[in-house]
Amino acid sequence: MTDEAYDILRSVYEKRPFRKESPLLEQELEYIDPRSGRTRRFRMKDLVFINFRTGEPTKNSSYDTNLYKICESAGIKPFCMHALRHTFATRCIERGVKPKALQKILGHSNLSTTMDTYVHMTDESLEEAMEIFSKNSTPIL
Repeated sequence: MTDEAYDILRSVYEKRPFRKESPLLEQELEYIDPRSGRTRRFRMKDLVFINFRTGEPTKNSSYDTNLYKICESAGIKPFCMHALRHTFATRCIERGVKPKALQKILGHSNLSTTMDTYVHMTDESLEEAMEIFSKNSTPIL
């Protein structure tokens, strides 16, 4: 996560005046950090987004439902939150992030999952590739 994204989420977390919290949030989860391989702990209480009615973690379907509403009001074709993961991967490669680094960031065990499933070729990337080829090629004649 970038420092900017962390700061935004921290601000959202700190600015909420009150939130209902279910007993579920008392849990502490243990996981293996895919980037470092180290065991880490996560307190459910630290979640930023909680269902205001139940006090439990927000379900993925709620994010999609709200995103669909935003898309509709913006007059754009609806897409799900998971599509943003694909967009992130594509933009990383376009900006020069090394594929192996992106694989680690996304937590994929195989580079082919990262490059063949998550990274998509945009028209702009194809045009840029042809420009690079044209500038660096020697005439055949």
